[in-house]
Amino acid sequence: MIDDYSNFCEMFFAAHYLPIALYKGHQYVCSAGFYDNTDPYPFVTPKLCDASSPSVYVSSDTGYYGYVVCKDKQHFFILGPAYSTPPDRSFIRSYMTKNGLPIARYDEIASFLTAIPLYTYNQFLELLLFLHFILNGEKLDLNEAFRLTDTKYQLEIGKQQAERAYTAREEQAQHGTYLFEQQMLSLVRQGDVIGLENFLLRTAKTLNVKEGKLAETPLRQAKNLLIGLVVSVGKDAAIPGGMDIEETYQLIDTYTQECEKLQSEDAVKNLQYNMTMDFANRVAMQKSPRTISADTKQCLQYITTHINQPIGVSDVVAHSSHSRSSLLRHFKEETGMSVNDYITLRRMKEAASLLRYTDKSLGEISSYLCFSSQSYFQNVFKKHYGITPLQYRNQRA
Repeated sequence: MIDDYSNFCEMFFAAHYLPIALYKGHQYVCSAGFYDNTDPYPFVTPKLCDASSPSVYVSSDTGYYGYVVCKDKQHFFILGPAYSTPPDRSFIRSYMTKNGLPIARYDEIASFLTAIPLYTYNQFLELLLFLHFILNGEKLDLNEAFRLTDTKYQLEIGKQQAERAYTAREEQAQHGTYLFEQQMLSLVRQGDVIGLENFLLRTAKTLNVKEGKLAETPLRQAKNLLIGLVVSVGKDAAIPGGMDIEETYQLIDTYTQECEKLQSEDAVKNLQYNMTMDFANRVAMQKSPRTISADTKQCLQYITTHINQPIGVSDVVAHSSHSRSSLLRHFKEETGMSVNDYITLRRMKEAASLLRYTDKSLGEISSYLCFSSQSYFQNVFKKHYGITPLQYRNQRA
């Protein structure tokens, strides 16, 4: 069992790059990974020291923190902050405020926080269990240690739902969005851009949609509705409609992040309209035949997620359960094109997206998409679209 806790503190940081501090009793001993050698957790320690071990404290504006007591019951470690997404300016300022750090040290603290590796919440919990095992020799179950399956939440939610259902019936304020949502999702799934535009404009004028209460303020309500909708549009409409899975998830993330930046209901509503139209347009552009087999879909997905790598037919065959001749035959029958032609098609679509939405140079795009030269990339692009890459970019500027 570990006895030299101070050295362990330094070794843990060296292995995980996650800031950590050691305490004895309630007194700070030492830390590793911080910007100075003072107590780094003045506002966190009171929230964790009386908790069971291991425990986690989640601060909505400064990240999450872990607490693990050592076997001697005198020493304990606190680690964090950890983040599942890179800390932005507001997180950094909040962290500095809560830790009493002067604004003059902003650049220093920003460098410190952005250098911390990203952890999902579950990864962070697993790390606490690992630390507990190393320090105490006891293996704990994730659900039991952190009470993830505590049924009191289900009971409380059940009570709230029953009360709200009663009130909604009394006030005749029940949800009325299901059929509207299903019609909209169907149009996105079909890639019917014109039909979707007409549907949204028509329903905006004629349909009084009653939405559930998701927040206490109108702006937060609008944001929560959009975030829920973009997930549904992506997973229930765009992907079934043939849109690439990874592109869909990236677009969901992008719209969610953009939504959080907005400061008015009108801006959120505008983003919501553009979001649904964007997904429908993308489905229309890359809709795949419904008769396509699961194995061919897997090959299409492999190609899409590896277009920035020098892949060829042999790589796609290696990713398939078919023999080379069988794959080439089925792929051609189901997609109407050869594997090499589809690789070129996907590269052209990615090139068009980069030309339209980024300021990357032709050389950067050519290299990223694994063309042997910029001139060859330009020739292939012109053959596919009928215009040069620069003409394409200028048309959409």
